[in-house]
Amino acid sequence: MSPARLNMDGVRRLRGSSLRHVDTGKHLTSFASNVLVRCVACNRPGTVKAVWKGYSWDAEFNCVHCHLKLRSTLDHWVGPVQIYGRRPCGYCGFKWLKPNIHLEKMPLSHPSVINFRCPECGNETEVNLASRRVIPGDSCIDPHFGLPLILATSTRRGTVWAYNLEHLKELVEYISAKLRTRQNSGNRSMFSRLPKWMKLAKHRDDVLKALAKLQFIVLSGFSLPAKNA
Repeated sequence: MSPARLNMDGVRRLRGSSLRHVDTGKHLTSFASNVLVRCVACNRPGTVKAVWKGYSWDAEFNCVHCHLKLRSTLDHWVGPVQIYGRRPCGYCGFKWLKPNIHLEKMPLSHPSVINFRCPECGNETEVNLASRRVIPGDSCIDPHFGLPLILATSTRRGTVWAYNLEHLKELVEYISAKLRTRQNSGNRSMFSRLPKWMKLAKHRDDVLKALAKLQFIVLSGFSLPAKNA
């Protein structure tokens, strides 16, 4: 069966899969212990495994194909980063010189200082640089190392993604439900944090189409990259 036919059959199936959904307050982090990802070195599928230990995650990724190893204990990160700095101009005292560079992935190394031109006097001053992790606006990356998610696809409205099969199942049940209620859940629950466009009834079929596509990726053994809906 073609992906397009399976996709439309999936939408019809998902549309009637649930009549009522109760938000019990489950957080997105509830699904972060096993995250299905693609290796940045070989683009093959793999799994980030993580354990919550009191105040932080202890996570690891071991690619069985190219043997890339990532460890949270070593502060590994391969996702988007911001290189930044801040200091007064060394000549006229202008505040502030603020170099700001966004990169799609963490470089192997980056300079510790940069000569930055003052917009006031035109002279260059050395500014110390630091880096910090950046989570994209749609949060569509592995939260531990910044690896790309396997279960992700774009729509006309935005990106639909899931960390793993359990997360995907929860999204299907929520989106397909005609009645949604809350039970002991606040504004930090996963469902309350979903983009508004995903919750609107008029977009239900678009979102269900994307979720059906993610289910097809699962059925294909994670061998197909997610493409535009």
